[in-house]
Amino acid sequence: MSDFYLDLSGDIKITPNKDIALTQTRAHSDVQQIYIRLMTEPGDFYSYPQLGCDLNMLYGMPQSKATGDIGRRLIRQALVREGVFADRNMVIEAVPVSRTAIRFDVQVRDNSAEPVTISVTQDLN
Repeated sequence: MSDFYLDLSGDIKITPNKDIALTQTRAHSDVQQIYIRLMTEPGDFYSYPQLGCDLNMLYGMPQSKATGDIGRRLIRQALVREGVFADRNMVIEAVPVSRTAIRFDVQVRDNSAEPVTISVTQDLN
C-alpha cells in the first residue's frame, strides 16, 4: 500500500500533473514511516498520541554505552509500538560521533525487500 510521498521537509509532494504523489516502493514507504516515528515525540500528533520517539530523554546524559543502549531501546519501542514494524527484523546501532552526539543507525528488513537503513544523530546537550 502506498503512502503520500513526503519531501525532505515533511511536505506532501505534488506531481507535475498537480496530483498528490505517492510512494512507489515499500522501501520508500518504510523510510518515511521510520523517519516520522524517530523525528517526532509522542504527543506531537493529537490524532496519534503514541506516534513518536522520546530521544530527547538523552539530553544531559554522558556519551557512554549505557546512553546508547537507552537510545536503542527508545527507537525499538517507537518502531514496534503501533505494530507497523513489529514483525520485522531490526538492527539498531549506537555510534558515538562526538563527545556530545550519538548517531543511531537503524536497519529494518523483511523477506520481500532490500533492507532499509536510516541514520539519525542525537545531541546529548
